[in-house]
This record gives sequence, structure tokens and C-alpha cells, in this order.
Amino acid sequence: MAEHDSARAAGIKAFEAEAEKIVVHQLDLVAQLEAQLRAVHHTMRSIEKMRTARHRIGRELTNGERNTTLKTLSGEIRAIDEELRVQHQSCVDMQRSIREMQARLTALREAAADVQSERAETDGSEGSPQA
Repeated sequence: MAEHDSARAAGIKAFEAEAEKIVVHQLDLVAQLEAQLRAVHHTMRSIEKMRTARHRIGRELTNGERNTTLKTLSGEIRAIDEELRVQHQSCVDMQRSIREMQARLTALREAAADVQSERAETDGSEGSPQA
């Protein structure tokens, strides 16, 4: 009986450990979502910079003005591109976290089934004449 109790305690401990790991993944996912929101905000600010009136002069630009404007726009486009890379990586990281949580949930489900089957065996063996 002591062996059964120790196996049951180990099963419960494994179940709790898997549940704790899922909580950690959820916290990681929240942090990734926050990072994604920051990246989107930066991208929107960069796009807004490109849309400002200073880039729409309304007259023919000199070669120097055109060069300066194109360099400025090019830098802003690079910033947007970098933010989009950050957003993409954030999405990849979120998908990885979700896959890991799904795997942990499967392990949690299996641990719960093990505990349940052990309980059913114990309940069935107490009334059995073989005990």
C-alpha cells in the first residue's frame, strides 16, 4: 500500500509540475504579446513619419532636396522593415510557445489519466478477495 501511495504522490507531483510549466509558458506568451504590440506601435510611428507633409513639398525638388528626401525615406523604410522582422520573430516565438503548451497539456492529460486509472485500480482492488 505504501508503494501505491508513493506512486500516487509521484503522479500528482508530475501533474502539478506540468501545470506549473503551462503557467510559465502563458506568462512567456503574455510577454511576447506585449513585445508584439510595442513593435506594431513603432511600425505605425515609422509609417506616420513617412506620411508627414515635409515629404510632400508641392513643388519640383532640387537634386539635393530629392537626395535628402530619398535618404530620409530610405532610413524610415529600413526602420519599418526591422520592426516587421521583430513582429515576424515575435509571431514565430508565440507559435513555439503555444506548441510547447499543447505538448505540456498532452502530458498533463496523460498524468491525469494515470492518476485516475490508479484510483480506479485501488478502488477496485479494495473490495477484491485477491487483496
